[in-house]
Amino acid sequence: MVQGLSTEQVIERIPADSGIIGFSCNFSTLWPMTRQIIGAIRERFPEVLIVLGGEHGTAVSENVLRTSDIDVVVLGEGEEVLIRVIEAMDNGESFDGIQGISFRKEDEVVNNGLAPRVLDIDDIAPPDWDSLPINEYISHHQINGVNVGRSMPLLATRGCPYECTFCSNPDMWTRRYITRSPKLIVDEMESYIRKYRVKNFDFQDLTAIINRRWAKEFCEEIISRNLEITWQMPSGTRSEVFDEEIAELLVRAGCYALAFAPESGSPEILEDVRKQVDLDNVVEAMRVTLKQGMKLSSFFVIGFPNETRETLRQTLSFIRKIALIGVYDVSVTKFVPYPGSALFKQLQRDGLITLDDEFFISPMDFYSRKSESFAAAISSRHLYWMMIWMYVNFYVLSFLRRPLRTFIILSKSIISGTEETRYAKWLVDQLYTRRKWKRIGNQA
Repeated sequence: MVQGLSTEQVIERIPADSGIIGFSCNFSTLWPMTRQIIGAIRERFPEVLIVLGGEHGTAVSENVLRTSDIDVVVLGEGEEVLIRVIEAMDNGESFDGIQGISFRKEDEVVNNGLAPRVLDIDDIAPPDWDSLPINEYISHHQINGVNVGRSMPLLATRGCPYECTFCSNPDMWTRRYITRSPKLIVDEMESYIRKYRVKNFDFQDLTAIINRRWAKEFCEEIISRNLEITWQMPSGTRSEVFDEEIAELLVRAGCYALAFAPESGSPEILEDVRKQVDLDNVVEAMRVTLKQGMKLSSFFVIGFPNETRETLRQTLSFIRKIALIGVYDVSVTKFVPYPGSALFKQLQRDGLITLDDEFFISPMDFYSRKSESFAAAISSRHLYWMMIWMYVNFYVLSFLRRPLRTFIILSKSIISGTEETRYAKWLVDQLYTRRKWKRIGNQA
């Protein structure tokens, strides 16, 4: 699964006079590999200051500092905090007064807490994509939406106002939700259309559509410029503001696919994990969204600590319901305590988590029989087969209810390698993408 430069090739490209080297690690599954590269760089550059940013370091900064060659962890947003770190280093000053970092001071780990959130996010410059081989990423579709052409990732918002206990958002972003100016977002989209010849955008926000007025302004800005593009929300969004007016406006603005994340079909579990969602509202939002022709997915997590066989049956019933109303795709994954989340902290206090490489890469075993169950009333074996049974129920019912739709989608995937849904994306990966990457690997 590793692509790109080898560790040695990375080291060769680092200027010999570097004073500071920065890393990002946004997903804990990447930490073991990131730590290995950091160790190799430390051997070559013993005096350099090594800084880590991202969600993983924010969530478990003490573990990161005690088990690696990292000197400083930037907590939460990094744009302004990193500048303060660099200024202190250049001036030979202590890091003691810098809010937003955790660092090693002799044998101690000092945590200065999060810095205040950046409020004027419109003043932050757009990503410097030209410093990366961005066309390689575009050509190989290295983003998570379905492949409908040359695509770029985008962020329209920062943070999330909710506090689900399985999510690391409150520790990373706090509960402050900030939107960018619709005009500036569309300006950025236009620049990528001209510069990189893209025709699709994948919005990677934690939840992009919360504010109704903002959503309308954003869609109207795209429509007024006649961009003729598509865009997706593959990471999911809230459903509360979705009605016929909003859904119709999204489609007119080019929204091609999105996902809702009820997470569970059990009101008891939803209350337990503080997922503030009304299942009847979700179903109604699904109906109006599907009516407008969008490709809709839905995300579920099973195996929360208080999960029971009864709550699993409730989720199964809900999954059957959304299959019959026409939802295109479903994702069912087993609960893994995400570093930084409230459930992670509780399980850690209960002695049920060991922070080692096996734990950090465990989210990659979502679909494995060996994946651990953190639900006291549900065995790992039962959880695994219930997950499989939920998938079987959803897709069999979907295919029986709409066989022609399924036939058309799968035929396009087999014949042309195009993707319209997540299951089509899976099929294309099996038929084309894996073979392509294997061929590239053999050539390397």
